Amino acid sequence: MNKLAQTLTLPFVCVALASCAGKKSKTGGSEQTAAGYSAPRSAGTFKLMPYKEVVLENGLKIIYVRDNSLPRLSLTVLFKTGNMQEPKDLAGLNAMTAYLLEQGTQTRDAMKIADEFGQMGTSLDVGPGYDVTTVYADALTSNSTQLLQLFSDVLMNPAFKDIEINRLRSQILASLQKKIDNPSAFADEQMDKFLYGDHPYGRDTSGTQEGLRALRKQDIIKHYLTFYRPNNATMAVVGQFDDEFEKQIQETMGKWTKRTIPALTATPAPVIDDLKVKLIVKKGLQQTQIRVSQVGIERKDKDFIPLRMANESLGGSFGSRLNQKVRDDLGLTYSIYSGFDARKDRGSFDISTFTKNETAAKALDETLKVVKEYVEGGATEQESVAARNQLVGQFPRAIETSDRLAYNLLVLDYYNISYDYLTDYISNVNKLKQKDTNAAMKRHVDPTKFKVIVYGNDSIIPQFKDYKPEIVRMAK
Repeated sequence: MNKLAQTLTLPFVCVALASCAGKKSKTGGSEQTAAGYSAPRSAGTFKLMPYKEVVLENGLKIIYVRDNSLPRLSLTVLFKTGNMQEPKDLAGLNAMTAYLLEQGTQTRDAMKIADEFGQMGTSLDVGPGYDVTTVYADALTSNSTQLLQLFSDVLMNPAFKDIEINRLRSQILASLQKKIDNPSAFADEQMDKFLYGDHPYGRDTSGTQEGLRALRKQDIIKHYLTFYRPNNATMAVVGQFDDEFEKQIQETMGKWTKRTIPALTATPAPVIDDLKVKLIVKKGLQQTQIRVSQVGIERKDKDFIPLRMANESLGGSFGSRLNQKVRDDLGLTYSIYSGFDARKDRGSFDISTFTKNETAAKALDETLKVVKEYVEGGATEQESVAARNQLVGQFPRAIETSDRLAYNLLVLDYYNISYDYLTDYISNVNKLKQKDTNAAMKRHVDPTKFKVIVYGNDSIIPQFKDYKPEIVRMAK
C-alpha cells in the first residue's frame, strides 16, 4: 500500500494537486495568446506557463507546453487503463501489456529499443497503475525527431514476442515473491487485500502469482487493442519545440487507429461495520508493522481540498498530532503518517507506522485514540493555520517545472476537472476555515470502522486479545 508515496510516479510528482474543482470549461479564466496558447490567470503571485490543447481525428488529445529555458523535450502519454480494466483471474495483465511496449516492436527488438534510447541519453519510463498507465521519455531538442519516431513506434507497433512475455512474466513473479522479505511492502499489500477484497484496488499493480501464470499472449494482444488506443489516451508534449514539430507530432500520432472503448464496472469494496483487526505473525520479525485503513473518497469529491488540509494536522506533516503524540511524546515509532489516496473510484484513508514488538498493541491503541479525538473535536485554530500555510507553501513546487505542470494537466483532464483547479488552488485553500475542514473530516472518517493489519513476531499475539483479532500464522 503506502499509497501516499506510491501515487502515480515518473518525473511526475504532486499528482495530489490534480483533483476536483467542478466541471467548468477546462481553460476557464485564461487569456488567448499567439499560436493558440492560453496564458492562465495568476494563482496568487504564481502564474502558470502557457499551454495549448489539440484533439486529433482519432480522439487523441495533445497538451502542448512550450518551455524554451532548456534545449530539451519530453513526451508523455497517459492511458486511461490500469488495474480497473483487467479481470481478477488475469491480474497483472495491464502491467504485462505496459512493460512489454519497450520489449520489441515490429521493426525493433528490445536491445535495439534500449540502444536507441540510450544513444539519446534517455530511456523509456513505463508506469502501470490502478487507474491509469503512463509512458514517458525525454531527450535533447536536437533529437526530437528521433525521439518521436521511437516513442510512437513503441506505442503503436508492439510485437509481444513469446520470449519477451515469458521473460517478463518470470521477472514480475520474482519481484512479487521478494515482497514477502520486505515487511513494510508486505504489510501494505496485505492491507490492500483486507480493505478492498475483490475490488481491483485490492491487487498489486504488478498483478498476482495466479493471474500472471494464467495470462496468455492473446490476452495481452486483446488488452492492448482494446485499451491502448488514442481515443483512450492523452498526450503531453513539453519543452523546446516549434510549430513545425507540432505538425510532425500530429501527423505521426494521427496514424494511430482508434477503437470503441468498453465501459467496465468494478466489484465494490466490502462494507466495514466495525473495527476489524487481522494479525499476521511470523517468527523472527524484529519490528511490527501497523496499517489502519478505511475506504475514503473519489478524486472528484468536493471535500478533497478540505480533507487535504485536515489531514495535514492529523498525520500529513511532521508537526501533526499523530507524529507529536505517538512518535514524540510516547516514543513508540520513528515514523507515522496518514493520508487520503483519492482515485477514480473511492480510494483509501490510511495510517501507517511501525514499532517494537513489545509496544505493538500500545502503538495501535494510541493511534486510534488520536484519530478518534481529532475526528470528534477537530483541529484547533492554530493547527488549521499551520496546515493552510503548509499547503500554500508547497503549491509552487508542484508546478514549478513544465513537466510537473503538464502532468497535473494530464491528470486533471483524466478526472474531467477544470484546469482552474490549479489557478484557483491558493485562493481556495485560503478560503477554508477551521469549521470547514473539521466538518469534512467528520463526514468522511469514522474512527469506529477501520480495518487494521498488524504484521509482527508471534510474540505480539497476547497483546491484542481485547481486539479479538483474526490471526494468520506464516511459515518461516
